[in-house]
Amino acid sequence: MTRQKKIIFASVVISAMISFGMVQTQIFAEETDEIKYTKASEIAVHTVFTFRQAVETSDSFQVFKQTSGFDRKSESPNFKLEGIMDYNRAYLYEAADVTFQRGSSDSQHNYGQFDVDVSLQQGNMTLRHFHYEDCRIEDYKVDTLFDKEEGWNSNKGFATIDIFEFECSGYKPNNPVMELLKTTYDVNGQSSLDLKNTQTWTDIYK
Repeated sequence: MTRQKKIIFASVVISAMISFGMVQTQIFAEETDEIKYTKASEIAVHTVFTFRQAVETSDSFQVFKQTSGFDRKSESPNFKLEGIMDYNRAYLYEAADVTFQRGSSDSQHNYGQFDVDVSLQQGNMTLRHFHYEDCRIEDYKVDTLFDKEEGWNSNKGFATIDIFEFECSGYKPNNPVMELLKTTYDVNGQSSLDLKNTQTWTDIYK
């Protein structure tokens, strides 16, 4: 091979390597982009699991369903959480595995009973908050969702999700929006913003 051919060959190899590196970088960047999910009114689910030895928070559940508990006299509070599999559920995964090994009726282990707080948020505002007490995992499964007509051959792709079902001994609903209104308005509808700097509600009702 002549010197000129060697130079041309080397140039082609280097160009190919650079192009391959650019393609790999582009693919990596696309794969690491944060996945966005369409949410009506931008309502997000925020959860806090308080286990005996750890507290775990997650914003990666897309579905929250209350299945029972409103009738306190005849039913236990049950609810379901569904969402794309995520790394921030390590303790919750452990709870599911230990519950499977020990049986759902066995509460004498670190994940046998725990509290769960579920907040439904819109931006920085919490619209609804539910505090569940003494919960256990009733059921856990993994499912894969896809469009049955186009999922295999389109960019809609597949979604591998966790499905958790919980049964608890009690729950307390909270209304943060009403609490905010109560701090702003009195029972007669007068705004706290109308108070003079030296006034209090006690002064108003003397």
